[in-house]
Amino acid sequence: MKKTLLAFSVFLFSNILLAQKPFVLRGLVSDETTKEALVGASVVVKGTTRGAITDFDGNYTLELPKGSFDLIFSYVGYTLIEKKVTIDDADATLNVSMSGDNMIKEIVVSADIAIDRKTPVAFSNVPTARIKEELASQDLPMLLNSTPGAYATQQGGGDGDARITIRGFNQRNVAVMLDGIPVNDMENGQVYWSNWFGLNLVTKTIQVQRGLGASKISIPSVGGTINILTKGIESRGSFELKQEVGAGGAYQTTLGFTTGRLAKGFGITGAAAWKQTDGWVDRNYSKALFYFLRIDKEIGKHLITLSGFGGPQEHGQRAYSEPIALTSVADAKEFGVSDAAINVVKTAKGTDFGIRYNNTWGVLNGDIKNTRINYYHKPQFSLRHSWAISPKTFLSNVAYFSTGTGGGTNIIKNPALDSTNQLNLNEVYSQNQRPFTSSANILYSSVNNHVWYGLLSTLRHEISKSMVFSGGIDLRNYQGEHYRQVYDMLGGSKFIGTRNARINNNTTPLSIGDKYFYNYDGFVRWGGAFGLLEYSGKNWSAFANLSGAMSQYKYHDKMFAQAVFVNNDTLYTQYAARYTDVPLKVAIDKTAGKMYTINHPSQAMFDYAKAYNLTIDSTTAKDQTLDWITLPSVTFKAGFSYQFNRSNSFFINAGYLSKATRFNNVFYSVYSTTTEIGKIITARNYDNEIIKSIEGGYQFRSPSFAANVNAYYTNWINKPVDNAPLVAEDPTNSQSDRVPVAVNGLGARHMGIEIDFSWKIAKQWKLEGVGSFGDWIWNSKGIQTKPDGTVIEFDPTGVHVGDAAQTQIGGGIRFEPRRGMYVSTRSYLFGKNYSNFDPESLQNANARRESWKQPDYFLSDVHFGYQIRKRNEPTVDIRLSILNVFNTRYISDARNNDTLGSATATSNFDASSATVFYGQGRRWTVSLEVSF
Repeated sequence: MKKTLLAFSVFLFSNILLAQKPFVLRGLVSDETTKEALVGASVVVKGTTRGAITDFDGNYTLELPKGSFDLIFSYVGYTLIEKKVTIDDADATLNVSMSGDNMIKEIVVSADIAIDRKTPVAFSNVPTARIKEELASQDLPMLLNSTPGAYATQQGGGDGDARITIRGFNQRNVAVMLDGIPVNDMENGQVYWSNWFGLNLVTKTIQVQRGLGASKISIPSVGGTINILTKGIESRGSFELKQEVGAGGAYQTTLGFTTGRLAKGFGITGAAAWKQTDGWVDRNYSKALFYFLRIDKEIGKHLITLSGFGGPQEHGQRAYSEPIALTSVADAKEFGVSDAAINVVKTAKGTDFGIRYNNTWGVLNGDIKNTRINYYHKPQFSLRHSWAISPKTFLSNVAYFSTGTGGGTNIIKNPALDSTNQLNLNEVYSQNQRPFTSSANILYSSVNNHVWYGLLSTLRHEISKSMVFSGGIDLRNYQGEHYRQVYDMLGGSKFIGTRNARINNNTTPLSIGDKYFYNYDGFVRWGGAFGLLEYSGKNWSAFANLSGAMSQYKYHDKMFAQAVFVNNDTLYTQYAARYTDVPLKVAIDKTAGKMYTINHPSQAMFDYAKAYNLTIDSTTAKDQTLDWITLPSVTFKAGFSYQFNRSNSFFINAGYLSKATRFNNVFYSVYSTTTEIGKIITARNYDNEIIKSIEGGYQFRSPSFAANVNAYYTNWINKPVDNAPLVAEDPTNSQSDRVPVAVNGLGARHMGIEIDFSWKIAKQWKLEGVGSFGDWIWNSKGIQTKPDGTVIEFDPTGVHVGDAAQTQIGGGIRFEPRRGMYVSTRSYLFGKNYSNFDPESLQNANARRESWKQPDYFLSDVHFGYQIRKRNEPTVDIRLSILNVFNTRYISDARNNDTLGSATATSNFDASSATVFYGQGRRWTVSLEVSF
């Protein structure tokens, strides 16, 4: 306890002790080769928490008393440099050039960080300074719209509901890594950003790698990799307290600290945050807590890191896109929607509700009640061991564990709207209150819990001065628990559920927390090995990477009819209390003289067994389980980079990926229409996905100007659809069960050019630009073979891939009128954005038919900041961000021919049959940050 108090005291007061009789040390931190300034580099006085971060010119200032000091300079991807400086009776200057040739091995090896002009991949870094200045209470993906080829939107506008695509590949196919640890859902590949809202507090940098990237994990991404790196022992000591307020009642308080490298090799980083908001979209409230703790300990040549973080949260959602006329009749007419189609929407739902309208809430007994709420808590813990075995050999081991609990709510059936055009929940309450009846309408929750752990181990060995080998293993184990349960009775006392073969669905009352409709566990195991060989000469470098993996999936149902195997046949049994056709409801083997059923058979079953002289067996039947299915995968990547001189370089890389299709494309649950038993089956004819990619790029670097130009070509063969279409198992029987059948052969080609540059026009002015011009199309037909051998052909050939803007043009200007003050703006045009659609819908007359193209739109954000920094006093930062400063009305997301949300339910392939999400209008955020 005394040691802890002493360390905390050192942390708080070391700045004051060092500030006695201060002098100013100034300097520039730059790249050793290009002389380009390094923005966000860390400068720390060894053994203390006193330090500085370089500004956008690469300059730093540090107040020091008279004496000699050891300074540590660090920057992501560069070697740590230690310099001694002596302060006499005057201010001093110390400039430092840093090299990326000898990388920070712990970061590069374990987190797959790309190095500028060395790693032959396209990537962009987002430093801490930009995150602080421009995030403005948005979800992290929204900050990445400044990255070439990236397209991020907030969809329905719920806090944490953002999504991102890279080069037209949605985030199921974009790997998100936290300090090298994967966080994509292992069943469906999704990333739920609401679980990570506070990460910006401890983020050191974000690196976005496009394409197959530099990742060494056994199953890499297709579209790109987003690697978030957190602060640790290499960062300078700091203590930050920040308060934000913003539009929509947004309120966020954050506290963070980093000790840097303390005595005896310890380093501690911690953060906590609380936020709440009413939401910009009507009633999309949010409340969330975030916590983070990381402890580093250097022991000789070993670095041990223990970290844990989580963010329990709850937020309202606007789940479904709506017809354009519901938001604005004027917009609908502008986009070509006919008066007749507008009148259909007006009659069914209403019109001109505005872009903030949200129909998922109502007033119940005088209180606001949301029917769509997402609630989740996903803590993640990791133990990292880094060991410099010798000057040439380095080992990194990362063991991690994550557990998630929570789900999302919905109402069984939307009631009529009240006089304010919101859900009439009082009417639902009144109906549910009627005596002797069950609730006709309730809120249910779709629960998705999981337990996930894994191990990443990488060995890096320098074979020679120019040759390096890296190899390792990637092991993961995941169990997901999925079920639907009663969440709110809305005034009722009981509810009669459906699709639960273990109870009488007509008489058994359910109460809050009871499960119904579905209840199953999904199991996923990955095991892989990878090897990477790198060569680095005087002017050129190259790499070759080979990895292989085995993916295993298992499905265990806990609600459908149980199964028993009799004479090589599978029979199913379930509860059958009130049915007279008992043989259809239980498994009967008259040859063996047995009736198989679940526990507690009904009186009807006893009577039937007695009549036919059957013995009741209520223990043999077991839950339906599809045991482990094993799918192999393999990846090969290679690249080459050449530096003509200090300013000019180019790279090229290529890759081949045979990828196991994800869990959700293999297993399906099918509810039988004839026997009501329910079955779990595997989709038929699923094959590995094949991705072939080639990419090249040119890079220019000078002290005042830097630019990148990249071109890419990716061909995705056997690209899966999100959900396999259901077809009749027996087409001659109108009552036949509908079963999923995989669609094979679909392919998509993604190609394009990306440009970005940064130009230091003058000391006070900086200009940045970005351009991305994609041409993403489906390039082959898909075939579905039905159980009876009938073939259905889907033909999206030549149709543009939807769901992301294929054209992106924009940039930003930053002006610093005086030291510590800045004004910056970023503006982007997004175009060539085709609404999302199901390629399997393009058959017969609709083959090769283009989906509705959304209108282009242009957005601008403005950011202001002023820093007050005085000797012997905390630093104060005041910031103001105005997002969508011109209050542009725009459609960010659309779905073509949406029969789920559309009132017209037509297939016109135009604005009349599409449903949309409008982007958010003008909003603001003000923050005050005090740091030591």
